[in-house]
Amino acid sequence: MTLVTFAVIFIFLFMLGLLGPRHIKREVPTSIWVFIAYSAVISFIFQNWAGLGISIAFIPIAIYFNYYQQVIRPYFVEELLNIALIGSFIIFIFATFEYLNWVPEWDYSFISPEINRIHNGRAEATFANPNYYAMMLEFFFFIGLYKMMRTTKYRKKMVFLFISLCNLFAIIYTGTRTSLLVVIGTLFVFYFVLGYKKIAVGTFLTASIGTLLSIKLGFLPRFEDLGFAFEDRFVIWEIALKGLRDNFWFGQGPLTYLNVWQDYGEKYTQHAHNIILDTLLSYGVVGSGILLPSIISLGKKILQMRKYPILRRRLALVCSFCSIVLLHGMFDLTIFWLQTAFLFLFVILAIYNMYHEVETNPELQGDNKDYSRD
Repeated sequence: MTLVTFAVIFIFLFMLGLLGPRHIKREVPTSIWVFIAYSAVISFIFQNWAGLGISIAFIPIAIYFNYYQQVIRPYFVEELLNIALIGSFIIFIFATFEYLNWVPEWDYSFISPEINRIHNGRAEATFANPNYYAMMLEFFFFIGLYKMMRTTKYRKKMVFLFISLCNLFAIIYTGTRTSLLVVIGTLFVFYFVLGYKKIAVGTFLTASIGTLLSIKLGFLPRFEDLGFAFEDRFVIWEIALKGLRDNFWFGQGPLTYLNVWQDYGEKYTQHAHNIILDTLLSYGVVGSGILLPSIISLGKKILQMRKYPILRRRLALVCSFCSIVLLHGMFDLTIFWLQTAFLFLFVILAIYNMYHEVETNPELQGDNKDYSRD
């Protein structure tokens, strides 16, 4: 459904001419085009047909998000976040029914038999895999926390808190063992960026102790076999490292692990379950290096947001999203999925206009900690 929706929107914008040079002030960065071309060529050379298809799919995604980055306005980002939270609560209800076996899992066999694998005792909601849903829940939780900190209305604070707690609780449905660890680490980042350093430390310690006690008491399904999860990851990483040693510089395109796992071991999976390792395995040092200018540019803009106190809460949300991707990415590659990647980009790529709005309006550059818009 996400893919169909994106395709319809893209075609609609294209037919209206909104993706053409008349409406686009800044072209897609050259480094992005070079990276896409590199990814496609290297996939073709190594006959990585899945990777070639993904590389081609990068083209409309790059065009769309270049358009989005230029036209999105900060006030509309707030509305998108509200819509995301409303949707998350509806999904929470469905996930509850699924977890209780009141409704069956979605049938994804038309995409792939592997994607359609049954996950006993774990809810995936509408995200094809419980691990993808878990990352979405992490995003939803911090969106709710951000909105709760932002609004001045008590009733809305309670609503945002309730939805956030629902999404936090739903992590148990997914059985994703790393998610609570990601939330704990990202809570520290969120409050630290806000300037609440004591709360950051206190929350981190309290959440850590609470999680350990819950595991000890058996309240968290699948956490008792956390050692097996790490052992499973070590097997995958060992295979990925063997592949990386044989093709350190160039990679073989997206989903390289899926293309080479049989040459180095017996553990089948789609990717290397580590964002750094999988990036190097798929694109090599050369391909990864091509992306550096865009990543550095984004990082600089995030740092520039620190100049204005009014952007502090939005900066905390942006940093929490980055923290989720990096921390969860140490053990899985759930960001490499349409729904998770799109939600991440919807927030991250809005920072340019967030910064521009404050930079061009002197009245917003004072010592106000933030302004609320309900």
